[in-house]
Amino acid sequence: MDEHLAATLTTAVHERVDYLDHLAADEPSRAALAETEITRLTSAWRVLLELHAPDGHGRCPHCSTWRRPRRPCTVWTTAHQHLNCADGSPAHRAGRHASAAGRSTVAVLGAS
Repeated sequence: MDEHLAATLTTAVHERVDYLDHLAADEPSRAALAETEITRLTSAWRVLLELHAPDGHGRCPHCSTWRRPRRPCTVWTTAHQHLNCADGSPAHRAGRHASAAGRSTVAVLGAS
């Protein structure tokens, strides 16, 4: 993708998200958003998650490289954080740095 097209797409997406935030702040607009935008947003999430669906080894075909397999994919962890956690932040942190902070190192991606 060339630089100009990438910048145009980035700007358009940010402007759309800003517009939706503005509408969500306006009480009368919320019902209209619920009727139109929720379906569009859930469809977008489904497409994005399908593109990052793990292979038979649990690796994302887009985020993993032969040197560095990613399990789970950051798209999936981001989706979980924003769709399953009330404030959009991770409910638990797992991994090698979790034990240093006194937290469990057990993966919690599937937990809600």
